Amino acid sequence: MKKYNKILVAFDGSDLSVKALNEAIAMAKENESMEIDIVTALNPTAQISSALVYASILNELRREAVQMLEGISEKLTVQLPNHKIKTKVLEGNPGNEIVKYADDHQRDLIIMGSRGLNGLREWFLGSVSHAVLQQSHCPVLIVK
Repeated sequence: MKKYNKILVAFDGSDLSVKALNEAIAMAKENESMEIDIVTALNPTAQISSALVYASILNELRREAVQMLEGISEKLTVQLPNHKIKTKVLEGNPGNEIVKYADDHQRDLIIMGSRGLNGLREWFLGSVSHAVLQQSHCPVLIVK
């Protein structure tokens, strides 16, 4: 099996993203030189008529995302003291932003949870995991 050294974990706080993070931790315990980047993507798509209201909502979402990632980073630093761990809040279309980050930072594996969308919702919206699978230039591990 290929040894991955620079992995990206897409994290949204869901149970499946926690499983994805746990998979990354297990892999990192086998590879002391592994770097782990944990990202979350904000995509406030609601049609908000006021730019001021939009900015306020986006700032609150950003603050919550930063707090979530800081908490994860603190826990991982204890579990994996010899590993380089970074966190980043991305803004925009989650699938596109995750792939762009992986490319820009030369990640050699993306780990993420499956979305489990079905029916009309999946047809209309698609899923982040599907978009990443279609666009990624590196391997993607989807955790169920």
